[in-house]
Amino acid sequence: MRVCVLQSSYEGSNSALQYVDDKPAQPALLTTEHTFEYRFIHKDTAKEEIDAAAAEGFDFYFNFMWGTLDDPVAGVLESRYFESLNLPSCGIRSWARSMTKNDIYKNARRRGAPPVPGTDRFPLLVKPANGCASQLIDEQSVCHNQAELEGALRRAEAMGIKDTKAYAESYNPVGRDSDDIVVQEYIDGEDYTCTVIQMGDACIALTPFKVVTSVRTGTERLKSDGETHIEMLRRKQNPVLFERLQNVAIDNFMVSGCQGSNMGCDVSLRAWPNGDVFTIEVDPQPAAFMSEGLFQDLPIVQSLPGGYPAVINIFIANHLLRNAAQRDVSAKIAASYDGFASKYDTSLDHDTTIAAAIRNLTELYNFDGTVFDLACGTGVFGRVLAERNTARGSRLLGFDISSEMGNICRSNGVYEAVHIESMEQALLHCDRFAESIDHIVCFTAIHFLRPETFAFVLVLCFTLAKKSITISVDEIPGVYNEKLEKMNVGYMHSWNHLASILAFGEPPNWRLTKSARQYSRTSPATGDDIYTTYFRFDRVGETQDLMFRGPEFPN
Repeated sequence: MRVCVLQSSYEGSNSALQYVDDKPAQPALLTTEHTFEYRFIHKDTAKEEIDAAAAEGFDFYFNFMWGTLDDPVAGVLESRYFESLNLPSCGIRSWARSMTKNDIYKNARRRGAPPVPGTDRFPLLVKPANGCASQLIDEQSVCHNQAELEGALRRAEAMGIKDTKAYAESYNPVGRDSDDIVVQEYIDGEDYTCTVIQMGDACIALTPFKVVTSVRTGTERLKSDGETHIEMLRRKQNPVLFERLQNVAIDNFMVSGCQGSNMGCDVSLRAWPNGDVFTIEVDPQPAAFMSEGLFQDLPIVQSLPGGYPAVINIFIANHLLRNAAQRDVSAKIAASYDGFASKYDTSLDHDTTIAAAIRNLTELYNFDGTVFDLACGTGVFGRVLAERNTARGSRLLGFDISSEMGNICRSNGVYEAVHIESMEQALLHCDRFAESIDHIVCFTAIHFLRPETFAFVLVLCFTLAKKSITISVDEIPGVYNEKLEKMNVGYMHSWNHLASILAFGEPPNWRLTKSARQYSRTSPATGDDIYTTYFRFDRVGETQDLMFRGPEFPN
């Protein structure tokens, strides 16, 4: 895809953050799958610049315009205008950026989660509702009594305005209910951050990290310095705290307005020694796309399967999942298989090596436990497993978009249930079908997924499967799709994902135990020989560093 990245321009803004945030996000340095072009948007000429970017006809847009209503750079209002154009995009949304810390705290208290600091017990911390990166916090920010609080509640003192006398003359002291000021209990604990990645109408919390500062006391601990760095946590060190950080981060994703961003968020947290975790703030941009420095995305690099290329594809796939044109393509593919269903098994037995390859896999590997058979078709995997008399320890659940293929699979009596669902929806809504998934298998179908959706599905597989993943990847010849277009069945377009799955490598806690390439079949439609590589991944150990939470539905 040709992608446009919209970013706030500091030019002429006199923004205090200009010298802190001097490196713009550069996703082009971190993937080769897409081409990126950058457009810097000025607050005074934003409409014209956004219109110009829209007129260029990019395939997709990343909106990283971060300014709040109080900032002198493009942000809330400019994003609102961009959103009105209904372009395919991900990024910071106007409604999320409009929310102050107070708004998020109110939503959290109304919902009952996540835990947020109280407002009554001293010491109390006073800070701007829209501040970030320890901006505008000084020695007067922590108040130990009512007199200190009343002093800090003056707008000039709380916001660090240099000419406090002139500024104070134009404003009355604000109260504790001001939307501009946050007053909360000062949580004297350790600082953590957890990244949450949106996955359709669900999400994944990545490995949290600890923000480590030099040994300091008082309010100095609130501010970053040259010695500040981050350290990735390990679940085995403190599994209770690890999961609590992830749970609280996901709760923040739910209440912060970031659910419609197609990205996710970064959540800053503070933990007491007893393990209680509190929300500090939510950043609506979960990936800084910086390859070095304090703000590099170590959770994405070190814990998300596929790393940067995968997260970029996930952001795009979140939009595609709601795209009517993509749903129409899936419906046409399903209809094609409905018409071919009665002949499918005969073709499979006589013209392909697929059944033999699956039989070999069932001889080599154990599939005891709950198995999700994605794109199960007529149920060849289940039948082969039953022939070997090894299905007794397996609970087979099949998923396919073709109702006729599903009916044949269901009639075999091998599967506990067969659902008419796409691969991605089967995984996103997995808790409807089973409490957990031991094995995920997918044969001769992954090529129908766009590259972005393929990465999306693969990340979900590595997140949800407890024991193994077995996938066949077809090598689609370059002329294959050209022939389909000439036959007026271009909706059957197929992708060669071999390079992509190899680039995934072995995600944390997984090992590639088999990679075997062989002739698979000759396409009856185009006459092309198709070679297939069968991949088997096994989980190493019992740890699972990613936390998945499915969709939340109103009661």
